[in-house]
Amino acid sequence: MIHKTRKYFSLFGILIATVNRKLQSFNCMIHAILLDELPKITKLLLLKQLKPIKRYTTHNK
Repeated sequence: MIHKTRKYFSLFGILIATVNRKLQSFNCMIHAILLDELPKITKLLLLKQLKPIKRYTTHNK
């Protein structure tokens, strides 16, 4: 008699595949948000860049 070997998915294999799919989905979502928002964030940071402190003022206390 010839016995066919059956291929079963282990619980661990299914868990890894599900987690991998979820992580890939989150990664794609974050990447899309960054591509959309990064120019706005860069522009905002350039507008709000820190200015040097005035060391010598004419208004003495």
